[in-house]
Amino acid sequence: MKRPLLLALALLGAAPLSSSLTPNADAQYSDELRARARRESIERFAFELKIGTYRTSGDAVGGGNAGYRYFRGDKGPLIQLQLDVFAFRIPYFGSIGAGASLGWVRYKAGACLSIDCTPGDNGRADNKVSLRAFPIAPMAVLRLDVLARDLGIPLVLTGRIGLDMFIYDVSGSGGGNGITYGLRWAAQAALELDFINPRRARALDDQWGINHTYLLFELFGSSAEMADPFAWTIGLGMTF
Repeated sequence: MKRPLLLALALLGAAPLSSSLTPNADAQYSDELRARARRESIERFAFELKIGTYRTSGDAVGGGNAGYRYFRGDKGPLIQLQLDVFAFRIPYFGSIGAGASLGWVRYKAGACLSIDCTPGDNGRADNKVSLRAFPIAPMAVLRLDVLARDLGIPLVLTGRIGLDMFIYDVSGSGGGNGITYGLRWAAQAALELDFINPRRARALDDQWGINHTYLLFELFGSSAEMADPFAWTIGLGMTF
């Protein structure tokens, strides 16, 4: 009789102790969950590095036609930088802001011997003609990220529209330089890469303020004279 009685008394004495420890353990576990579930810092900027193809279209200003004649159809590689600033966020939709893109493209070809020569034909002279162009565009930006932020689908869609300034310099026979203006538009789809390593993505945000990194594919075009009316780029971007 004494042993069962002592065992019962011991269990009754241990019960308050275990109940006093449980809330502390639960609180610690909840704090850890809240820390892990903390939302990333606010996205204020986006930076992108893009590469793609680009071809001249139309004649140069002032009646000159060197750019179109010499490089018509040539797909010069385009290197482009994009910086966006987000001014407003619409809940369950995305962000609105402004941005600017700066591109660089260069072509080199033999001078035309006839006015209707095309790249790759025999109507070319030995001397070379080169063209450097800097497409610059300040644009309004609409960024739709509700799929990634609220639905768990790592896809972000972005639209841009604004002024395109095509600054060019053609050296060689019949060359010249100038600037043309037109309307620039762009439509982009981006795949966020956080799902590959969520812990590393969280560390980038905590230590460097980089909210997300993403791969992108963008279609864009311009109505500016000599600028490409329809082109594409691929690249890597980040928001911070």
